[in-house]
Amino acid sequence: MGRERTRKRQHFYFCLALLVWLSGCSLSQESIRQRDMRDALEAGNRLLSEGDFERSLRVFESVAAMAGERPPADVAVYKTGLVYAHPKNPTRDLHKAMTAFSQVASSYPASVWGEQAKVWLEVLKETEDSKKEIVQSREAAEKSRLELEKNRQALEKSRQEIEKSRLELDRTRQEIEKTKQVIEKSKQVDIEIDQKRRDRDR
Repeated sequence: MGRERTRKRQHFYFCLALLVWLSGCSLSQESIRQRDMRDALEAGNRLLSEGDFERSLRVFESVAAMAGERPPADVAVYKTGLVYAHPKNPTRDLHKAMTAFSQVASSYPASVWGEQAKVWLEVLKETEDSKKEIVQSREAAEKSRLELEKNRQALEKSRQEIEKSRLELDRTRQEIEKTKQVIEKSKQVDIEIDQKRRDRDR
C-alpha cells in the first residue's frame, strides 16, 4: 500500500514536471516570437527612416499578420498607416492610411498608438477636406473663367456688330450726300435750262 502511494506521488510529480516543462517551452516560444516581432519592427522603422517605403510596408504588414489581434499588432498597423501617409512615398495612399489608422483607433482604443491614430485620422480628414475645397475652388474659378470668356466673346461680337452698323451708317450718309449732290446738280442744270429758255424767248 505504501508502494502504491509512492508510485502515485512519483507519477503526480512527473506529470507536474512535464506540465512545467511544456509551459516553459510554450513561454520560451512566445518569448522568441515577441523578440522576433520587436526586431522586425525595428527593421521596419529603419527601412522607413531610410525611405525604403515598399520594404518597410511589407515588414509592418508581416508583423501585423504574425501578431494577430495581440500586441504589437497595434504598432505594426499604425506603422503601415505612417508608410501610406508619408509625403515622400511615391505610392502614397491617404485612403489606405486612414483605413489603417481607423483600424488602430477602433481595435486598440486604450493603446498609445490608438490615441496617435485618432490624431492622424483628424489631420488626414482635414487634409482631404482641404483638397476637396481646393478642387471646388478651382472648378468655380474655371467656371468663372469660362463665363468671363463667354461674356468677352459676346462683347466682342457686340462691338463688331456696332462697328458694322457704324460702317453701314457711314455708307448710308455717303449715299445721302451723293444723292444730295446729284439733286443739287440736277437743280442747277434745271436753273440753267430755264435761264437759257428765258434768254431765247426774249
